[in-house]
Amino acid sequence: MSTSKKNRHLKAAHQILIALGLPRAQQNERSALCLLALLDLTPGLVFVTAFPTRALMGRYLGKL
Repeated sequence: MSTSKKNRHLKAAHQILIALGLPRAQQNERSALCLLALLDLTPGLVFVTAFPTRALMGRYLGKL
């Protein structure tokens, strides 16, 4: 898997941590990797969403 693809998945996991309201000190790569591990995912697995577009998902992430 390419490094850029792994970085995109880590970035997505990081955005989830922010949306969940974790303290700033826990909004880092290690926490993102832990989140993926707890979900039994790796940075290379496919993410599935119920939203038809990324833009629509983004509108709702801030409302959690």
